Amino acid sequence: MELFYSKNIAEGETSLDRQESNHCVNVLRHRTGDSINVIDGQSRLFKCTVTDDNPKCVRFAIDEVVEGYGSHPYHLHMAVAPPKNTDRFEWFAEKATEIGVDEITPLFGEYSERKVFKPERVQRILVSASKQSHKGSIPVLHPAVSVKDFISGQAGTDALKLICYCDDVAGLGVEKINIVESLHTSPDEDIIVMIGPEGDFSRSEVEQAVAGGWIVTSLGESRLRIETAAVVATAAVYLEKSR
Repeated sequence: MELFYSKNIAEGETSLDRQESNHCVNVLRHRTGDSINVIDGQSRLFKCTVTDDNPKCVRFAIDEVVEGYGSHPYHLHMAVAPPKNTDRFEWFAEKATEIGVDEITPLFGEYSERKVFKPERVQRILVSASKQSHKGSIPVLHPAVSVKDFISGQAGTDALKLICYCDDVAGLGVEKINIVESLHTSPDEDIIVMIGPEGDFSRSEVEQAVAGGWIVTSLGESRLRIETAAVVATAAVYLEKSR
């Protein structure tokens, strides 16, 4: 079943944009009277009938609304430092969307090799991955922010806050816990996970996180690339919280 995306359908807009219309008519060969399925990016699926097969602006009538289409029983915010190779962050965004993520924030840390983030292509990938994996929601892509500003911005947030850190935690007054254990022992369904840059988080960034109530977590003994670590964390949340 193919899905189309209409950003404004929930507000009463009953047409596809030019790109989606072209794909609907010229690629998939839909015509007036055909049934199509449209998501609004906010968890709803609309079962529709094409009323105008104009390849520049397909119009449709809404027959049925399905709430919570392709949803998951938790809310996950992944805050991830973009690798030097932007293709790797795009790969993470695609796979995390397929698995189940609700928000993504690019992070710039003290040891980040990349200091510029362009969201346009990633946003397109999020839409495509949501349609491909049959999800009614499209993850929210936030503007890039520094690690320390992100930590400050989450102060007081009622969520399970996990910072994945490779180095030891001696002197921090805390214990590093495996992410699976952290998820298993917490009833929270609202989860935030931070993944650092190639050089990991700085000591001062981790100290700020610990002071702000973040739990220092491990993803195991393997040395993982940024995007691999981010997908492993996303999958860990999905498998633990979807049971």
